[in-house]
Amino acid sequence: MLTRRRSIETALRSAKEILNKDLIALAETFAAHEASLDGFVSYTAALESGFVAEVRAALGKTYRLGVKLEAWVQSYAPPLSSGGNAGISGEVQDGIYGNIHGLTSGCSESLHRGLAFEKEFAVQRTKITDDAVWQRFQATLEVNMMHDLTKSILSAHSDLMNVANSVANNLQHLRSAGASEDKMMSALMY
Repeated sequence: MLTRRRSIETALRSAKEILNKDLIALAETFAAHEASLDGFVSYTAALESGFVAEVRAALGKTYRLGVKLEAWVQSYAPPLSSGGNAGISGEVQDGIYGNIHGLTSGCSESLHRGLAFEKEFAVQRTKITDDAVWQRFQATLEVNMMHDLTKSILSAHSDLMNVANSVANNLQHLRSAGASEDKMMSALMY
């Protein structure tokens, strides 16, 4: 059973490509999206150009990357409540996990908000029959949709940078569960 656990942990800990390539590539993607935002005068223009679809795809990739990173950081020595070490490793793990989880949940919320706005747009377009009323409502809704798209891009970029910084600054403090178990076993023996 220990051999199986170690092989699973080894697979989980092979996050080198995720950290060194994927995380950086997604941060650069969102930086480019951020730079492109000002070129769109309306949400409809962003939608018709394919920009909204690109952002949604990047949010989906970032969500999946976040889930992988959550599993990666949880493969290290757990906090005392799980029988691990209460020292620096547990606190660092919780901090890094908090940043990664913020990224993951932020991407998920952004995708759901975008869907809710699209649904609201479609529902109200079919309900409002007066063109003058629709024009006022559409303008207001599109401003809110563009604001949400901006928020999604800026939040994802910021969260990616938070994760990168917290991992880069604290990676040396993470310890594998096996190392802490070996110390715990020797302490119990003596």
